[in-house]
Amino acid sequence: MKCQRVFSVLLWMAAVGHATDRLTIAEVRVDRPTLHNLGVQVLIDGDDDRDAQIEVRWRRVGDAGWRASHPLLRVWPETVWIDVPRQFAGSIFDLQPGKAYEIELMARDPDGGDSRHLVTATTRPIPVAEPADPRVVDVGTEAELREALRLARPGDVIQLAAGVYPGTYLMTVSGTQQNPIVVRGEGETTILDGGDCTVCDVLDVRGSWVHVEDLRLQSAVRGLRFSGVGAIGNVARRLHIRDVVNGIGKNMEQVDFYLCDNIIEGRLEWPWVLGSDATAHWDDRGVDLAGDGHVVCHNLISGFGDPVVNKQLGSRAWDVYGNDIADVFDGTELDEATGNVRLYRNRFTNAMDPISIQPIHGGPAYVLRNVGHNIVQEQIKLKSLGGQQMPSGALIFHNSFTSPTRALNSQAPITQYNFQLRNNLFIGPPQPERGTTVDWTTVLVGAVFESNGYWPDGGFWFGRIDDQNQYWESWAAVQGAGRFETDGVLLEEQAIFAAGFVGGDDPRVRHEAPSFILHQDTRAIDAGSVLPGINSNYSGKGPDLGAIEFGCEEPHYGPRGADEEAVVWRIDCMPEVRSTDIQGAMESGQSPMVAALHPNVPNPFNPHTQILFDLPRSAPVRLTIHDMLGRRVRTLLTGFRRAGTHRVDWDGRDLDGESLSSGVYFYRLVTQHTAVARSMLLLR
Repeated sequence: MKCQRVFSVLLWMAAVGHATDRLTIAEVRVDRPTLHNLGVQVLIDGDDDRDAQIEVRWRRVGDAGWRASHPLLRVWPETVWIDVPRQFAGSIFDLQPGKAYEIELMARDPDGGDSRHLVTATTRPIPVAEPADPRVVDVGTEAELREALRLARPGDVIQLAAGVYPGTYLMTVSGTQQNPIVVRGEGETTILDGGDCTVCDVLDVRGSWVHVEDLRLQSAVRGLRFSGVGAIGNVARRLHIRDVVNGIGKNMEQVDFYLCDNIIEGRLEWPWVLGSDATAHWDDRGVDLAGDGHVVCHNLISGFGDPVVNKQLGSRAWDVYGNDIADVFDGTELDEATGNVRLYRNRFTNAMDPISIQPIHGGPAYVLRNVGHNIVQEQIKLKSLGGQQMPSGALIFHNSFTSPTRALNSQAPITQYNFQLRNNLFIGPPQPERGTTVDWTTVLVGAVFESNGYWPDGGFWFGRIDDQNQYWESWAAVQGAGRFETDGVLLEEQAIFAAGFVGGDDPRVRHEAPSFILHQDTRAIDAGSVLPGINSNYSGKGPDLGAIEFGCEEPHYGPRGADEEAVVWRIDCMPEVRSTDIQGAMESGQSPMVAALHPNVPNPFNPHTQILFDLPRSAPVRLTIHDMLGRRVRTLLTGFRRAGTHRVDWDGRDLDGESLSSGVYFYRLVTQHTAVARSMLLLR
């Protein structure tokens, strides 16, 4: 491998010797699609002076208007250990499952070579709930289960009755995408028990297109393993895996798994990461993957060394979002991927190093809007493997961390290339170790630290550049130097998060996850840089720092309900508009495009009513129902809507589907330029 890297660098040097600054697009590639995101690679020649850019817009096929996405990242292939093409690469977020999209790529180069390229791609649908041609196979005993697994064919729904099924089980056959084989129980009452076996998997699935659902798997080395090399389309959802060393396992070259809404509990209890035998458990894995296109979402994972890993060298285009991860060493490993890997909207509580990028081979690796509390060591482990494979190509935006040691910490004698930290919040304890708020000790090449928020004041070490430590004794000295964080902010302890917490004093204390909603008076509000496609829907003078835009709903982390697989929390969320935003627009002479909210019909009503509103132009909207105390009881609509008149029905039920009692309720419409509400009367 070392020879391969040297050869790659020599090839790059030879190319520089015949340099051309004019950008030429050689090929546009679309990565494997996931449910909500699409990744592209634009292979290039030329642009040796690296001054070209590629801007991105997208729209649903059939729509008229375009929406901006984040520009593609220029990959630095000469800095990575494996061969990757010269390219720009990046992802488009917040898409809908199973929909076709047009992607516009605008290449711009001051040296000439501007060009426009259009590609069409379709996101992956949510895995089917039932086979197209189901055949129910009822199972009530251990013997019946073994026979059903042995004889299964596409479309079979192997329905396990409640009870305990002792032993371990093997399935070697495959389903199809439209007719998967489904192995389904009745939830917590259907138990596959490995009997504390020391070298076994409770359930070993060797085929493709197999769905394992609504079961409890327990008491073994591993709960579930998808062991077929090259398997595709397997699903694990609504499982409870407990009392295991490893939760869900893999083999190599697998693609397009969907592992969501599970509870996966290991055997390790906090503060195990600080114990003398912690290294013996570094490879206890919650979700162990290998390959491209995987989706790991909305799981509750605790008690592992590696809660989520992908061990395929050069993996691309896989997503980790909505997970609630606690009592762990590394939270999620994006290690050894090449690009368009996406870690977003996750919560980490009691973790040594919640985010590992060790390394990224070119990128981008996206780390977006995650939160972490009681982070003991390194918030973002942007590291090498063996001191040779250096990280290159990470984009780390809008995360919030609180730590008991330092606000931001990265300890390694390596070089980090081509990465950005923007719009994050790094919060330490009142007395950080050695008085250093930031202790980032690596050599930096192409690094950006900008528009981040920190607490407390102290020493700030932003790496080494040209053999010089970039260290300052205080925040004032950092800003006076003008090299880093020219638009960053130092926060005030009493006004960071609404819940009033900072980094703790003792990492050994186990914490429950707090709320990361911002304090209304924090300096983090409006202090961020604009990042198209990441925070375009901000309200106020600018985006807010941290994971949760002020006025946005705090995401749900962990398992969703069985009927909520389509429910996600956007990266580019749409906050409720503050009244001062509209007033400020008026005073500055701007004319906001105000939406109109009409009286509901009928009113009074029982139980159905219809709400109408008009949009003067296409825009993201949010329509919610509130009780007399202002509490939100239902969200009727959230998302992008075209200009025109819209009608939405409400059935008098709350978020849980329960019928609400008689009384006055309010319906509220929020857009980027409008926040208006009306009352209505429900009479039972």
